[in-house]
Amino acid sequence: MAEEQESVSVSASTSRPVQLPELLITAPVQNPGGTSESGAGEYIFDQSYIERFGSADGGLENILKLVPSIQFGESSQSVEGLTDLRPESISISGGRFYENNFVLDGLSNSNRLDPASDSSSSSVSDIGGHEQSLFIDADLIGELKVYDSNVPAAYGGFTGGVVDATTRRAGREPEGKLTVSGTRSQWTQFRTFTREWDPEVETLPPTPPEEPDFERYRAAFSYSAPLNDQIGMITSVSQAYSETPDVSLGSTRNRTQSNQNVLLKLSSQLGDAAILDLSATWSPYSSDTFITDTKASDYMVNGGGYNLKAGFEYLGEQLEHNLDLGWTSSVNEREAPNGYFSWENTSSRQWGREADVGLSREGGYGDLDKIQNSTDLAYSVATLPVRIGPMEVTNEAGIQASHSTYRFRRDEDLAIYSNAVINTDVQCRGITTDCVQSEQYFSSRNIYQADDVEVALNEAGFYGETTLAWQRLTGTLGLRYDYNDFLENHDVAFRTRATFDVFDNASTVLIAGFNRYYGAALLTYKLREARAPFYTEYRSTEQNIVTDWEREVGQGDYRYVFDDVDTPFSDEQTLGLDQALLGGRMVLKVVKRDNKDEFARTTTDTQADGYRYYIMNNEGSSEYLGVSLGWNGVYGDTMVSVSGTWSETKTNNADYDDPIDNTQPEEFVWYQGQRVAYGELDVLRSDFNRPVVINIGVSHRFNNQLSGTINGRYRGDYAQIIDTGREVDGELVTSASGEVVRESLTEYADEDRPDTFLFDLSMRYTQPAIYGTSLIAEAELRNLFNDRVHTVLDGDSGVEPGRQLWLTLGLEF
Repeated sequence: MAEEQESVSVSASTSRPVQLPELLITAPVQNPGGTSESGAGEYIFDQSYIERFGSADGGLENILKLVPSIQFGESSQSVEGLTDLRPESISISGGRFYENNFVLDGLSNSNRLDPASDSSSSSVSDIGGHEQSLFIDADLIGELKVYDSNVPAAYGGFTGGVVDATTRRAGREPEGKLTVSGTRSQWTQFRTFTREWDPEVETLPPTPPEEPDFERYRAAFSYSAPLNDQIGMITSVSQAYSETPDVSLGSTRNRTQSNQNVLLKLSSQLGDAAILDLSATWSPYSSDTFITDTKASDYMVNGGGYNLKAGFEYLGEQLEHNLDLGWTSSVNEREAPNGYFSWENTSSRQWGREADVGLSREGGYGDLDKIQNSTDLAYSVATLPVRIGPMEVTNEAGIQASHSTYRFRRDEDLAIYSNAVINTDVQCRGITTDCVQSEQYFSSRNIYQADDVEVALNEAGFYGETTLAWQRLTGTLGLRYDYNDFLENHDVAFRTRATFDVFDNASTVLIAGFNRYYGAALLTYKLREARAPFYTEYRSTEQNIVTDWEREVGQGDYRYVFDDVDTPFSDEQTLGLDQALLGGRMVLKVVKRDNKDEFARTTTDTQADGYRYYIMNNEGSSEYLGVSLGWNGVYGDTMVSVSGTWSETKTNNADYDDPIDNTQPEEFVWYQGQRVAYGELDVLRSDFNRPVVINIGVSHRFNNQLSGTINGRYRGDYAQIIDTGREVDGELVTSASGEVVRESLTEYADEDRPDTFLFDLSMRYTQPAIYGTSLIAEAELRNLFNDRVHTVLDGDSGVEPGRQLWLTLGLEF
């Protein structure tokens, strides 16, 4: 009996629990590739890539830099770009930055509110726009797809590329995250430049610009949890704020921006084969800013909006169904001083001379509201692969429809004054708004009438694709039909692509494609037809006494006509190679695009009804040729991406929106010692046209607690035409009153942009705490080696950013 007790005692002592080492179990990371099985130019970034290559500011730019055919604008490296809350604009395969289709959870997130208008400034009838309606934080994205060539027929309304984002769903276990990120001027290095001084022309040397004093932060909270066995919920709230420095009238001022993101998403599993997603998104944006080098020009812009969406997925025995229904409301509103004055420099109006910016400008462009509401429906059905003899056949078809309204509202008449005349004997008759006693008066002004216009646009699209796989050959034949009730064109686009598996083991795959893409009909076009045109008034003096304003006759007021215009389209030819290499995938592609029927305009003489017309035509065209080589590899805890692109873009039109809202003198600029029409200059196009771009990205997880990412990007040198910001005297012109005045023209010049090679480094450390909570600390160094970004032009004054530090602290639970 004693022996038995002893035996039991020994057994109990050896059965104590043993503490095993903690293991980090992660899901396998998907190689983003570069081509789909059917040959589409497709890059798929899962949540692991987004988390590892994402940036502290919540943007997706570091992810998009891994796609060879994407180019970023020059402003992305400027002081303003570093603190701008809006997503950076991108060009895909030579397309203009507003010619992409942005998709969020199956429905369009593309903005139709003047996406090409200059978002860093204000203009008469435009508010700084952006090509995306809602700015979504990267923390909300579960998967990101980018298409740069051989785009499937499911996507339309673009001549550039497609960026398709899908928001996250709740997982099986509750999880949350709280982070605060920030940067400031004290953590940023700057280079200041002072323009060249000519003592023979100027008495005093120019004042060096001040280094900016700014700060930017981002706070984000997200939580997801299953509510029961079938329903999961995810909620996320983020707030971003920045103060952007800018030199205006010789002193540095800050532009402030704020952006919020609120998402609530419910996902419910309906049986074993269906999922229902319901989501609500609120993403407002606001900006307090001013017109550069203009006195008393402060204004506020409010943008962003709401989105409600329902998505349903059902996998049947033979068919897969997807249904998406959504409603979006987005706004662009401006509150600004009413009235803009371009004064000559006289004793009481000389801030322009003191700041060395030419004329003494004052005021703003008044209050303006632009509101877009849209309802969208998309349905697609796809068959599961079916064997028909020796072939495997897959079919997909779908329908898309949308109804959009666009409202333009100006509550008060707006006057834009120009052609000031210096007259030391002028008598203003008590008028102080646009006349200075014994100094100067304005001889002309444009009147933009109060207006309230609403237009509607209906669009419909149908598509179908069939993919045939036979032995080593796979081919896809597709058609897409689009119609809208503005241009009233029946657009039929062919989509064809093929792959050939050389060795029948997916190690070497040849790719080819021939496709047509039709652009979208911007509501801007339709609204301009309905808007009241501006008109011009003039006055002079009689015996040095200013006369009353009179409406100009004979010149005619401008209206817009879009009758019988074809839809711009792009024909694309693609050849490529998808090769297994060093455990990863290498993709070599040659993409050629011929973009035709692009919008351009002609101007008529004054017609019998008293108007002159801007008649839109299809005489614009451009060509793109790009050769890209990319390689992506995933080795356990290491992700590597290397890519390079050579491209060339030729075009005869800058964009859809030439500066047609200005007076006749302002339609001309000074270039190479000559007075030329602005429309003859290709200014905006060259911004996304670096001939050589090379990107290297590496992310590695050293252990359960420490990970790091480094990204290097080389951009080759190129030449462009730029706005110098200086005013020069143009020709003597005769106003309608018969008075001879000298016009003031903006100077443009050729500029060579040097190449840049910049590196970014981020390190992340996670410290397990208590009750399943982990502490997060992350440091991100942008422009690691403090190299020049060359955003300040040679001989000009300005500030360039160098190395910048972002810090992030947070909790995961």
